[in-house]
Amino acid sequence: MIISFIGDMIFGIKLRKLREEKGLTQQQLDEKLGYITNSYISDVESGRFIPSKKKLRKIAKALRVPFNELVNLMLDSKIEALGIKEPELRELFREVPSLPKKDKRAILKVYLQIKEKKQRKNE
Repeated sequence: MIISFIGDMIFGIKLRKLREEKGLTQQQLDEKLGYITNSYISDVESGRFIPSKKKLRKIAKALRVPFNELVNLMLDSKIEALGIKEPELRELFREVPSLPKKDKRAILKVYLQIKEKKQRKNE
């Protein structure tokens, strides 16, 4: 739960930076999304919640960025919240969702072998 909250906060910070790079205020982005006040974007940027996929698509369109850029921003935020700093591991976590099932099974198999070896060593 805490990791998720930290990931949400990191995503909010990164979204704010992207919004500011695009020269928009919270209110302007909220208006582009059809909201009267700036509370929706404020809530997202403060990490109170993560937008649904549908809202994320609207935000991407309003910011004139590809939807996948925001999806990757969200994923990177969660990886960062886990404290993963090694570039190779970060890349692995980014790529796993799009890998074929057989590759996912292969990665899992290796992980379980490492875990079992570690448990035997600790006994």
